[in-house]
Amino acid sequence: MSFINRAFASTTRNFGKTVMLLLIVFILGCVISGAISVQQAVQNTGTNIRATLPAIVTIDLDHEEMNENFERTGEWPEADMLTPDLFKQFGELPYVRNYDFSIMAHLLSDTLERYRPEQEDSPGIETRMMMEMSDHESFSLTGMQSTQPIDIEEGIIELIEGRMFTQTELDSFSLMALISEDLAKVNDLNVGATFTLEDILWDMSGEMEEGAFTEENIFAQRSYDFEVIGIFRPLAEIDTGDEWMDNHMRSELLNRIYIPNPVARASFLWQMEQEMELNPHQEFYEGKSPEDFLWYQNVYALYDSSDIPAFRTAVEEIAPEFFTVVDAGGNFAGIESSMESLSGLAQIILWIAVGASVLILSLLITLFLRERKREIGVYLALGEGRMKVVAQMMIEVLAIALIAIVLSLFAGNLLAGGISETMLRNDLVGSGYNMDGIVTFGGILDQMGFTAEISTDEALAHYSVSLDAITVITFFAASVGTVIVATIMPMLYILRLNPRKIML
Repeated sequence: MSFINRAFASTTRNFGKTVMLLLIVFILGCVISGAISVQQAVQNTGTNIRATLPAIVTIDLDHEEMNENFERTGEWPEADMLTPDLFKQFGELPYVRNYDFSIMAHLLSDTLERYRPEQEDSPGIETRMMMEMSDHESFSLTGMQSTQPIDIEEGIIELIEGRMFTQTELDSFSLMALISEDLAKVNDLNVGATFTLEDILWDMSGEMEEGAFTEENIFAQRSYDFEVIGIFRPLAEIDTGDEWMDNHMRSELLNRIYIPNPVARASFLWQMEQEMELNPHQEFYEGKSPEDFLWYQNVYALYDSSDIPAFRTAVEEIAPEFFTVVDAGGNFAGIESSMESLSGLAQIILWIAVGASVLILSLLITLFLRERKREIGVYLALGEGRMKVVAQMMIEVLAIALIAIVLSLFAGNLLAGGISETMLRNDLVGSGYNMDGIVTFGGILDQMGFTAEISTDEALAHYSVSLDAITVITFFAASVGTVIVATIMPMLYILRLNPRKIML
């Protein structure tokens, strides 16, 4: 009888030991299957969720890292400002499809009226202060530096009348502007019309009281006469989960005025110069120039949302300390953190299961071999080669193990699906990442309408523990490899057996 036939005959003859080995491999296989299934599910879920997010990012301060630095050192770190040269360097990375950076300015007017949507119950904080304390309205101005602005390319606004800025106008101090159609209508403006905005700094060294924003208290003032060269229509859908915030951000977009970056820069620097002159002894301004406070908002459109992690890594290698890439995923970072915790737990369980499998199976197979010592001695005494005896034992173990592995693949996957989803749900809810009804106070990406908040139910809808090709291949490689390693070690026992001593 060949060693292969002996192997299959032995598995049926020693039924009790066969069942024992089958059950042990099945139980250990379920753990390995579940751990691998969870890890693959977490990876697939992250990929699926990220694919639904806009491939839009901004480079901003890493507040979490700054807080950690403060806790370590006791001092709040100072971060260097990002410069136009750095923005251009980031824009040359292969992941970037388009980018834009802007200087923000805030100007006032006693002749231009803000457009107020019907659903706007109350104006923003800054606007309300100006309404209560002066006869001026406040307007946010966005500097532009590209003739192909990302706001138009990404569908935030569309130009419906007039034209865009020329590159010459964007590179120079050109008092030209793009305004929304609603702002144009309420002020009876059209392409070619002009309007006046002012830089005003009030001396607030005295007590704040109603009527403090008067001409007598003006410390410095200058005006700009802008020509309307284009009229745009907002297209962005803003949904932060809070009606008041949505209305406020929508109102800001409807009253936004686009101007060349050099004009916004001049306005910002003038305001800082006057502020520093008004408060020469303020410690905050000591040893600094107005340029030190110049801040740029930036937006980068990538080719694919899956490029965000690679882009973040590349940017952090170039950018000054404490800067990172913030994507439009809203609370996705928190959800991703919970999923990574689950994946980490699954990985620990996987390594423990593999180690336990090798140990338990090695001891069990060694015990079985010791009980069959005389049988093995007979084979060797009859002239059977040691390697054939080893091969027979390997076939016996692998034949039983393969049956258990196939069964555990499905059972482990099924158990992992229910258990891991419950764990993930509890972690998301416990960590406060269920965004249903939660207000998001975001930055430029929120204002542009890009941020996508993901609720717990939406995240779990993407989470699915399934048997895809990668999961099956990984499981069989891990489980079969574990069984082979656990089987090879006891086989050294056969190679050391002396048939003459066994038969005596």
